[in-house]
Amino acid sequence: MTPDHFIIIAYYYGTKTLTGSRRWREMSQLLQEHGRVSVICADGGDRGCGGIEIVHLPDRRMRNPAKVFSAPARTPFLSWVSRVASSFLFWPDRQKLWSRQAVGHLDRLLDAESRNIVITSGPVFSVHSEMRRWLEGNPGRVIWVMDFRDLWTNEIAPGLQRRTPAVLNRIERKIEQRCHDSADLVMAVGKGLARLLRNDFGSLPVVLYNGYLEKKAPEEVVASKPISVRYLGTIIPGLRSPALLFQAAADLKLTPEDLRFDFWCNDHPRVLQEAEAAGVASLLKCHDAVSEEEARHLGRTAGANMILNALVPEADQVVTGKVFELIAAGRPILPVTGKGSELRKILEKCGSMHCVWNLETARTSLRMLLEGSLPELVDAEGVFSRQQAVDTFLSVLHGREPGPNCSMS
Repeated sequence: MTPDHFIIIAYYYGTKTLTGSRRWREMSQLLQEHGRVSVICADGGDRGCGGIEIVHLPDRRMRNPAKVFSAPARTPFLSWVSRVASSFLFWPDRQKLWSRQAVGHLDRLLDAESRNIVITSGPVFSVHSEMRRWLEGNPGRVIWVMDFRDLWTNEIAPGLQRRTPAVLNRIERKIEQRCHDSADLVMAVGKGLARLLRNDFGSLPVVLYNGYLEKKAPEEVVASKPISVRYLGTIIPGLRSPALLFQAAADLKLTPEDLRFDFWCNDHPRVLQEAEAAGVASLLKCHDAVSEEEARHLGRTAGANMILNALVPEADQVVTGKVFELIAAGRPILPVTGKGSELRKILEKCGSMHCVWNLETARTSLRMLLEGSLPELVDAEGVFSRQQAVDTFLSVLHGREPGPNCSMS
């Protein structure tokens, strides 16, 4: 049997201290059991990569934060100006030259004795368009797998659209369509994303949830007050807001002795403004950035972890990768998400029946947390693990029927 050689092209790959694209950093570790693994990336590679061959191609334009959640938020006006400028100037994105360089490196990595499987993961999406361009001059040399961690030109969730004005998406959509027509396999991080890709581009995406790499033994959490409700992630205007939980805490007349909202995020002023508007600023504490390792420890020792998602139907397909890490942490979760969202369905499979989508459900969830009856999450069969995602990928790649727990579009 011809051995497999997996070549992953991902602008963000990450190290032990930088988050990067944790999806492929962790799945590449598992793929080593099934063949040779090479990675072309801009931001990562360190001694923690084991036997993986890392080709590090730095990009001088790239930010390289030393800690998680450390990027400062821009003012709304500056964000709008930057978005408009980028929308007109960069097609498909400002990393196009880096992507061309990365794809051009393939000739040095291809193994004549192996089946070469090239996985491009976006964003950044120029890795897809440059890979399609490379294939025009190199037909049949590789199997191309196009991976979507986010939607490219057909995003409908508030706050996540890439181009302003949106009419520019019609031009870029032609670029994406050619990529779908050329790829041997398309993958997406959720069923909602896969459905939108199938409807808009006619491809048949395989669903590989982001998942978690491992479940560590639970850390002892002493029941005490105030209960720490923690959020570690980004705040995206129009998409992620803690306002419902703040208002519920105000309605329940909670005090700093009862509960504390702890935030490690990119936009402390916005969070403080929402807490002040609800009258619960005394319950809020914002913290400086922490390393990825410390962030995981904080998740495992929280009184409850918070997940924030938009409540409109247009965001029902958004599944933050953070949810799987929090499932593995085994602590209670306070998830703000739409009643019909894919995120809610995932959490219910792990025992969380108390998602928050209005003020009533927010009050109920906070009461249960204070009473100690908000359940911890359990993924007993490992349905949402990285290993399950890799098993699904290999099953499809080798033409086998995926197992009963595998997710297909």
